[in-house]
This record gives sequence, C-alpha cells and structure tokens, in this order.
Amino acid sequence: MKALPVILLSSLVIGYWSFAVERCPNVLLIYTDDHGWADFGAQGADKDVRTPNLDQLARDGVICRRGYVTAPQCTPSRAGVMTGMYQNRFGVEHNGLPMRSEVVTLPERLKAAGYISGISGKWHLDVTERRRLDPELLPHKQGFDEYFTGPMHDYVASHALDGTPFPDAPHKVHDERCRVVIQTEGALSFLKRRAAKPEQPWFLYLAYMAPHVPLESPEPWFSKTRADLPKERRQALALIAAIDDGIGRIRAKLKEMGQEQNTLIFFIGDNGAPLGEMWDGSINLPMRGEKGMLSEGGIRTPFVAAWPGKIPAGQIYDKPVISLDVAATALVVAGLDSTHHAPRDASGADLTRSVRSTLDGVNLIPFLSGENKSAPHQTLYWRWMSQAAIQEFPYKLIALGGQGNLLFDITTPEGESMARNLIKQQPEIAARLEAKLKAWTATLEPPGMPPPLADRHVMLFSEHGMIPALPVKPAPDGTIQGWLCRGGTLAIKDGALVITPGADIRGFITNSHLDLAGPVTATLRVRAKQGGKSRLTWRTKQDPDFLPANSVPFNWPASSEWKEVKMEIPVKGRLIHLRITPASRSSGLEVQSIELRGNDDKTQSWRFDSAK
Repeated sequence: MKALPVILLSSLVIGYWSFAVERCPNVLLIYTDDHGWADFGAQGADKDVRTPNLDQLARDGVICRRGYVTAPQCTPSRAGVMTGMYQNRFGVEHNGLPMRSEVVTLPERLKAAGYISGISGKWHLDVTERRRLDPELLPHKQGFDEYFTGPMHDYVASHALDGTPFPDAPHKVHDERCRVVIQTEGALSFLKRRAAKPEQPWFLYLAYMAPHVPLESPEPWFSKTRADLPKERRQALALIAAIDDGIGRIRAKLKEMGQEQNTLIFFIGDNGAPLGEMWDGSINLPMRGEKGMLSEGGIRTPFVAAWPGKIPAGQIYDKPVISLDVAATALVVAGLDSTHHAPRDASGADLTRSVRSTLDGVNLIPFLSGENKSAPHQTLYWRWMSQAAIQEFPYKLIALGGQGNLLFDITTPEGESMARNLIKQQPEIAARLEAKLKAWTATLEPPGMPPPLADRHVMLFSEHGMIPALPVKPAPDGTIQGWLCRGGTLAIKDGALVITPGADIRGFITNSHLDLAGPVTATLRVRAKQGGKSRLTWRTKQDPDFLPANSVPFNWPASSEWKEVKMEIPVKGRLIHLRITPASRSSGLEVQSIELRGNDDKTQSWRFDSAK
C-alpha cells in the first residue's frame, strides 16, 4: 500500500459546495461490462429491455446521453475510471497491461477525507499479458479496505458475504451461483457493515461482470424474455435484468440506512458490446461500431448520475461527459483539493513522483445542477492500440494508423459512416484536430500516434461501413470463386476448399457478391479434423451493418467423410453478404460445396473442384 499523508487544505470550500459543516457524501460507482448503449430502458432504443430500477435511478437524477469511457476495452477503461486520468499516461494501453502499483487510485485519494472503500466484482487491473494475476496489484494493494473481487465464480475476499471477516484475507471463495447475484450480495454486505460507524463516509465500486461472455441463463429473469429472440440476446437481457434487480436492492438498502439523500451514484458501462462472433447479446444501436473500435458504438455507453436533492431530477443531459469525471467529482464532494489533485505532503511535494497524477476529469456537479451552462469538456481524447481519436463536439476525428484519418459530425448516430466522412470537405478542421491529437499523444506512455492499423481493426472498420473494404492478409491464392478468407488463408486441394485459420484471430470466409431473396436455405458439404460450434452471419441490402440478430449457429462436423449441413437463414429482404465462421480452435477445415437457395428458388452455388 502506498503511504499517503493527509492533504493539507487551505479551505474546504471548493467550487460552489461547502462541506465544512456536513458529513461528506458517500460515492457509489456501478460499472457494467460490455454493456451496449441501447440496453438501458430509459434510452428508449429497444422495447425488449426492461430495467425499471435503473430507469427510476435515471428519473431521480440525470441521463447523460453523450457519456463516454476512455477505451473500447475492459482493462484500460477501468484504469481510467479508477484513477481519473487517461490511462495511456501511465502505460495501460490495452488488456494485458496491468496498472502499476505506484499509480494513485480514487480510493487512495479519498482516504485523506476519512473514507472507507470497498469493491465487489470485477477488478481486471491485475491481469498480465499472459493472463496471469499479479497478487501485488489486487484491490487491497490499491486503496480498497474491504473487497469481494472476482469475475465469475472464484473470488478473493476480506469478508464473507454474511459479513464475517476472514482472518487469512485475502481469502479465496468459490460460489456457483449467478455472478450478478454474488456481486450484488458482495455490495450489500459492504453496506451492512457501515451500520457500525454511520458517521464515516464510504466509496463503493460495484463492478458487475455482465453482460460480458460467458453468458448465462439466470432465473427468474431468463424465462421472462421473449422466446423468439436469439439465445444470446435472451441471456444478455436476463443478465441486465439481474443487474437491475441488484440496483433495486442496493437503493432499498440505502434508504433503510438513511443514506439515500447522502449518496452520489454513477452508473456507467465500461465499453460498447462486442458484435459478430464474440457477441454477448447486448446492442449498441443506433451507434455504429462495437467493442474494439473508437467509434461511438465502442466508447459511448449507458451513463447515469444521481444525487437526490443535489442533482435536479428527471434530466436529459446532452453535452459530452466522460468516465474520468467520476474521480474529479468524488474528490470535490469529499471536500478535497481538486486544484492540485496529486496527493502532497506538508511541504507541497508531489507524493507520486514516478507517475504524473493530475486528474483529467472535471467536477460535474455545477454542470448537472445547471449552475454552469457551458460544456464540461471542450476536447476529449482517446488512443487505443492502432487507433486514436479526438472530439470537439460536434466534430470527431479518428486516426487509423497507416490508413489515414476520418472526420465525422456526430450530432446524429448515422454521422459515423463512410458516406459522411468530412475529411475532404473540412480540411481545416481536420488539420486542427489532428495537430491537437498529435500534441496530446506526445505526452503519453509510450508517446506518439498509433502504429499501423491492425488487421482485425481493418476488418471491424470496413465491416461497419466506416472505411472501404480492405483485404486482410489476402490468401496467396487470392479470392476463390468470390470467397475470401479474413484472418487466415484459402487454397484448393484435392477438390476441396481448404481453410487455414490464422494464429492471432478467429478467421472466417466471406462472400459479398450475393443477391438472393430471403428467407434463404444454405446447404454446405464440409468436413474437419476438429470442428464444433460454428456460425453463419449475414447482411441484407437494407442493413448498413452486420446486425447481432442476423446470426445462425451450426455444428461443423468433425469427420473424415463429407457431411451435409443444411440450415434455414431467416433473411428479411435480400441477402447480399455472407460470412461463415468455423468454431474456435478448429482444424483441418474443408468445404466441398456451398449452395444458397432464395425464397424465389433462385440459387447461387459453388463447387470447389477447381479454382475457377
């Protein structure tokens, strides 16, 4: 644990709030996992989403329609919200790069105001590139006094769920129940322990690992979803409903404790939902893109703030805010000096000499209360792997390493499309934003603009209609009868199409030269040394993108003999683009023929006994 002496304050009057004569408020941060923008009932984006407790929280506070996170991936997003700093400043660019122990976290800063801090759920700031956990980076080494942390069924904890402290903490706990229920109970257990010292303010980080894969079908929520929806969608809706029930239980506990009016609550998704083969059942619509992209669908998520009696209720706030603002807001309402931000000793020396620690967020209370009518941020920045972006609303520039820049007006969701790229129409704006982005990335660790765009990112941006379709590691034999392999290679051998997946990403074969009236019947003759659960996905003429619901699973048979696989594809409209994705870790994949038959009996078929 880093030793942080109490910060000397010249005054407890900060901003427009004075906390000198009242108990500091509690702060509750609820962070969901791979949770798309649409999957929050009050957004009004999908009638199948039912979140009455979260909707009530929004009615009691404010929905931030343009709420952003700092990365389209778990670890960097969590590092940003937990420190209030752009995580690139201390080297957490992507998953597999754990947060160093000397980086100062929000719970460590709050100790100066006497806060006790707890976490329940996913931490993910201790995972190395080899997916190993570093015990020196667990939450209790980063400022949390109490903890029940883990993603699914295995946890390390300071206390049992019944509140009993473990003498050998961090103690390992295994629980086979639904992860959402366990994580809710971990939070409730922390709150129950506050009764012994009600005068002490607290910070609670409830990090649900949902609706992230692996999916579950928890009851009673799963059986309440529509049976005609894809299974993944039903599972995601069930997990989100379980989260919603947890929020209801926690708010009821706050009311019982008499702390409902004295608790500032944030609810935020850590990044957008993954689509395609890694779909977790969540939806980003109407945003374009997904997890792993600096498009709106990857970094714009559900974002709610509530503090009854302090933040006016029933608001819709449309100016951009970001997860970095949680820490800055929490410090101000705790009465701490947010002008320096970095913990300092009596002489004023920065206690975090090895890590720059000035916060990048702002105190949102004056903006959400209506006292300050201006925008909280003039400029927002991102850098993630081979992408970087800058936003000065309404303009957003995305730099794709080695592929040039994109400039969009993001006033409306459809702004991020190839047809609406303003890079040629607005060269002065693009140049100004690029210069600012370059200056910002020069301050990061490591410094500089992103490297050449990774193949998988080329795939994502092209499939979401943001850049032209580009080949990804084209097969040496090229396109074969209109079929192309992305993330692998194709070849004709012994009268069969041989698919060899790449080592780094899950490959698939695709054909974008189709025109068939739906519904469509697909008949494949295939075999494999190792097959398994595979998937067929499609796009129609009416669809701007591959929609999560446009997906049919099938089993790729493991056999030395040719096997026929037949499936109905519930296409609505005209099928124009098809992808066939074999099971992960499959091998020896071969296709003898493919036939697609439309509703009007028109067929398109391929036999791979030659490379015609």
